[in-house]
Amino acid sequence: MTGLSGVSHLGGLTVGVPAAPRSRPVRGAGLLVTACVLSVFEVEEADLSQPSRGRAHVALARQIAMYLHHVILERTLTDIAREFGRDRTTVAHACRLVEDRRDEPDFDAMIGGLETALQAGLAALPRSRAAA
Repeated sequence: MTGLSGVSHLGGLTVGVPAAPRSRPVRGAGLLVTACVLSVFEVEEADLSQPSRGRAHVALARQIAMYLHHVILERTLTDIAREFGRDRTTVAHACRLVEDRRDEPDFDAMIGGLETALQAGLAALPRSRAAA
């Protein structure tokens, strides 16, 4: 993330807070995040919202997608839970797991690469006309 102005604590999860919140949502942002995760993990979109946990790599892809929706797109846990067919506490747990694994250099590099790519992609997307 760029330009951090503070830190938010979410049930033990520390997440940077952007310095200047977006005044308008980026159209297609959720699709971009999901597409990146699907591409990196080579899973199907239906796998991310399947009712069961699924295979380990599918569960990890889902957790990372939820984390990116929360951290990059600044979506609420409740909104993310609704989209993925989960409970908001499950989303919070996924975000904590991803944050904990960022201590691993290879994992952190992968997440950092996704974040960089997403921020570049989001900058190219049009803003919606409706205020956030």
